[in-house]
Amino acid sequence: MRRMPTGAKIERAAYGASAAALAVLPSLNSTPANLTALAISGGSTWWLYQRAKNSDFRRTLRSAQRLLGPITGGAVYAASALTPGDAWWEMGLAAAWGVGMSAALPVTRSNWTPPEAPDVVYPPGFTGLVMRLWDSSEIAPDTHLENVAQTLGPQHPDFMCDVVAKAGKAVGRLSDTDIAAAFGVPTDSVSLTEKNGHGPGRMLLTVSPTRRHGGSIEDVWEQRVARPGGAAPGSRITAVRQFPAQGDLPARGMILAQVDPGEVIRVNPAQLCSAFGVREEELRLVVEARGSEALVTLYESAPLKGARRATRELLTLDAYGRYTLGTAHDGSDAKVSMQSASGTLHGFLVGVTGSGKTVALALMCAAWALAGLTNWVTSARPDAQMSAVGRHVDRQGAGVVFTWWMLKAAIALMDIRGQINAEVGHDFSAHSPYPGLILVLDEFNSLVGDDLLGDEIAEMTDVLAREGRKFGIGVNFAGQSLNLTKIGGAASLRDQVQGGIGVVLRISDASGGIAARQATGGLAGDVELAAIPDRFGAFTSLANRMNGVLGDEAPGETTQGVGHTVTGSAATMMRTLYVHLPKDGSPDGLDEIFPEDGSISVLTDREIEALTDLGLWHDWTAQPPTGKDQSDDGDSGFSGFGGGEIGSFTPPPAPKPKKRTVKDQVLDVVDRPMTAKEVRSLVDAASGTIRNALSDLAADGLLVQPDHGVYAPASYTVTASSGDSDGSGDETELPDGVTSELLLMAADLVVTSRFASQSMIQRKLRVGFALAGHLMDALQARGLVGPADGSKAREVLVPVGAEDDALRELAADLAPTHA
Repeated sequence: MRRMPTGAKIERAAYGASAAALAVLPSLNSTPANLTALAISGGSTWWLYQRAKNSDFRRTLRSAQRLLGPITGGAVYAASALTPGDAWWEMGLAAAWGVGMSAALPVTRSNWTPPEAPDVVYPPGFTGLVMRLWDSSEIAPDTHLENVAQTLGPQHPDFMCDVVAKAGKAVGRLSDTDIAAAFGVPTDSVSLTEKNGHGPGRMLLTVSPTRRHGGSIEDVWEQRVARPGGAAPGSRITAVRQFPAQGDLPARGMILAQVDPGEVIRVNPAQLCSAFGVREEELRLVVEARGSEALVTLYESAPLKGARRATRELLTLDAYGRYTLGTAHDGSDAKVSMQSASGTLHGFLVGVTGSGKTVALALMCAAWALAGLTNWVTSARPDAQMSAVGRHVDRQGAGVVFTWWMLKAAIALMDIRGQINAEVGHDFSAHSPYPGLILVLDEFNSLVGDDLLGDEIAEMTDVLAREGRKFGIGVNFAGQSLNLTKIGGAASLRDQVQGGIGVVLRISDASGGIAARQATGGLAGDVELAAIPDRFGAFTSLANRMNGVLGDEAPGETTQGVGHTVTGSAATMMRTLYVHLPKDGSPDGLDEIFPEDGSISVLTDREIEALTDLGLWHDWTAQPPTGKDQSDDGDSGFSGFGGGEIGSFTPPPAPKPKKRTVKDQVLDVVDRPMTAKEVRSLVDAASGTIRNALSDLAADGLLVQPDHGVYAPASYTVTASSGDSDGSGDETELPDGVTSELLLMAADLVVTSRFASQSMIQRKLRVGFALAGHLMDALQARGLVGPADGSKAREVLVPVGAEDDALRELAADLAPTHA
């Protein structure tokens, strides 16, 4: 019940006082009292008579309700005054009048009405909005809407519904103008017709502003998309389907279109977004064009906001030689083939900084490792995250010198494998007695742009890309963009690489990006790729900017890993799987995706021995030969493995002396275990620069970290004192990656074979080249082998006949201590 207003309370009190006056004043026969009662009652009656003459019935009735008290009070006063004496009923009549007027107070007060009916509760979403607009318009107050359903999908205002009247009543005649005004749509987009199987009490209402011009999605496509200069000129729709939301996948509509046979459909994603009224940066519209057909999918919201965690199962090859790199926009697995149809292992990966390129590269390396392929990775500059990946692959390094040696070894390997192919009678296949080898060239533009070695790197890459297929050698180009002009850019080369794995992530920080052909050096062909923004929903409309309305302060969710897999002329929008690659030094998640037993696929003994004999199997950090150390007969000693001009060690010009870097200064001062603070006090550089230099030197193996925040020379080995043992044995004294079990196995191999070779340790234990070097250093620190002497085997220092004693002593040193 609504609370009684204060005015109504005052009026009710006035009725009580007036009832008392009506009971007493008439009997006094007072002239002033009589005149006052006559004036109030007569004046009210005269005013009501004038209102009745000049106003409509409704206003007259309302006035009569408000004057009911004065008029009836005057009648009671007159009845009591005209009766002689004091009759018993006079006081009762006055009291009855007061009670009656108090009870009739809601009628007499026009500004206080009985409680209203409760507010109508509408359903949520689009249905509730339509019902609310209908009721608010009051064009048919005795009707309501039922069965509201959108006809073109959740992104369009087109809908159909039933208009229902009260039981036994007809809906009545409603004009298209009134209906259109109710929903704010053009008049020619609404229609009210009879509904089959129902009488006039239920009518069918259709509102279709999107389809009003053509009446069908096919007509809309023809007018906005297929027209000359449109998003897909000359195309026509062949099928349309709608799918509801399912799990994390939002609701979507799909359109299949095609052009005439013999033609190739060309779709412009940006124009298509404009035709459908969606923002391109929302990533809700996805186009997949293949040959003469194109599939257009329009989602209710961006479908790629979530990333799936990578697993070994997903990265393991299926029966068709494919592994799952990510999740496609429609929720399916985004699969890529390990080899192209022509048998090459080539591919490319393009993405700007922050696009998720390093994670994608780690996933590829894991898939190659699970498939038994050997992997060599190089980049223009050291990278801590790629160094973490390097612990799980055969060879990994950075810089043009490392790259030069790596490609030189790969060129030589083609001749070595050529001899093996001749022996087994076929080129590389799954039955070859050696593993496939994939070379990853990250930041390729910077590598080939080096003034001293860039041209030779480009030449060797060209040879490997064109001729590596039959020797099981693949080249994967990576970078923020690719420029392949230095390797010839011949059609045959592009065809071989284009048929392999292609992944294009975000290729420009600016909305709209750069053309995929330009970013990939032509490897992506003429495929049109939607631009990937750096964040989901991080935009403000131009209308809002003009009106000074700023967007949300939250920048939106990152799009790292969102991009396209590209094979030939086909592209699929997807988001790569997720693996933890921290930037704060915390443990990574690479152990979860690389082979469970920790083994690393390496070259065969025959291949490593041949490369060692050629002087090509070392740490690949020494400067390339100058060509001055030739024998008297003019033979440099390195030209026997073939490869033409590329295979020979034609020396590059001697580099000019360079200014000493911060890393050089750090290496000069770190001659013992030192904290980062001590290093900063001795090196004249910014603290952040010194901190980065320490991290890079530790990642490159030029410094070691015997404790958190402590750095020491690479040759430093911690010696535990009797009072410092914490019960963990010698495990904490070992270099990074070296375990007691591995060290014992390496020692057993060395002392029993009397041959201390880093390549032998790598082959027998199936570890990476860098880890094999750490094992040899640890054996040297324990007095079992001598120092390194180039690529030669080290001297075994254990006397003949003392092998068992040396192994037992080492096992005792490495065993955990007990109290």
